Amino acid sequence: MARITDQKRIDRLKESTMKLVVAHGFGGASVSLIANDAAVASGYFYLHYKGKYEMVNALLQDVYQEIVGKLEELTMKGSGFNSIIENLIRHFFQMANNDPVKLKFLYVLTHDYNFVIAKEMRENIYGLIQKVKELGHVSGELDKMLNEDDIYLCVILNTVQFINQQYKKSSKDIILKKKDEDHLIYLTRKLLQQ
Repeated sequence: MARITDQKRIDRLKESTMKLVVAHGFGGASVSLIANDAAVASGYFYLHYKGKYEMVNALLQDVYQEIVGKLEELTMKGSGFNSIIENLIRHFFQMANNDPVKLKFLYVLTHDYNFVIAKEMRENIYGLIQKVKELGHVSGELDKMLNEDDIYLCVILNTVQFINQQYKKSSKDIILKKKDEDHLIYLTRKLLQQ
């Protein structure tokens, strides 16, 4: 028998999962809590997902796919090294301002050892970072001693950490300012320069 899918319910499940993982961590966000928050029966959750881990992991891969898509777009434009770095950081800030739960969700799961980027996704990200690294080496904008892991840490993880730090300064959701973006771009360039 075919599954009947109501996309609005699935979207509510995804939103509730992200929100509750941010609020309670992976362990504290039970399927019943997620289903209740999404106003669906727990059975509906299990109709579409084997369990909470599968749902959360799928959401994490979706967020990473957005990052890969942006990085692909920037590298295909023929932009220079500094332009790619700046625009990727600005993309994270835009994501944070448009959907703060998504960025907080990414932060929570990057600090949870139960979750890793899927192998294919990791290969895609690192393949793109390799291209960015080569651009930086050719232009002289990147220290030749830095590798793909360094760039991933300085640009992606540092940005997520920086934005989360801004969130922690306030008890409510905040809109990040351009001066915050500019400051992080400045710091990142300093970290990556020769």
